[in-house]
Amino acid sequence: MELKKYLKSRTLPSGWIMWKVSDKAQTASGATPLTTRPSYYNGGDIPWINSGELNESEVITAHNFITQEGFDNSSTKMFPINTILIAMYGATVGKSSLLKIEACTNQAICAILPNNSFYSPFLKYYFEGISSYLVSLSSGSARDNISQETIKNHTVFSPATFSEQKKLVALLENIDRKIVLNREINRNLPLAA
Repeated sequence: MELKKYLKSRTLPSGWIMWKVSDKAQTASGATPLTTRPSYYNGGDIPWINSGELNESEVITAHNFITQEGFDNSSTKMFPINTILIAMYGATVGKSSLLKIEACTNQAICAILPNNSFYSPFLKYYFEGISSYLVSLSSGSARDNISQETIKNHTVFSPATFSEQKKLVALLENIDRKIVLNREINRNLPLAA
């Protein structure tokens, strides 16, 4: 759906604003150290996230690690806690997660670095909500791809203040907790005879 068509059919809630990601945030992506160099991986203790790990709302642990040598000999970067990670290609294109550990990533992930202009959990929920839209923007013959440029140029709709974004996230997190609880209850129900 084109943004112009969306804007014609929708109005922003009172107190909300529109802003382009690049106007308020810095983005970056990581890299993959040479896989032919075992010394870049064996015994590594630097968390290294790939796009396949963005299936959960938060990244709280890494499945892969690289060594300091691997880090120093690649263009990957260390990202701080509360960085928003968005998969740019592959099976998880458009998926987003909030980084809850310091970690670096591969090149298939766009990182939106946290700052005081927005509440990172809000922006993660926002991108989570438009993941299908991001997939619709993807291109590529063998697999879907979106670019870091697509993410940087995306227009975000948000409450104007950090505190209002935080209130909205508190509400969404409460709903998420109830969903998890209901799923757990359903899993423990006895099967009907």
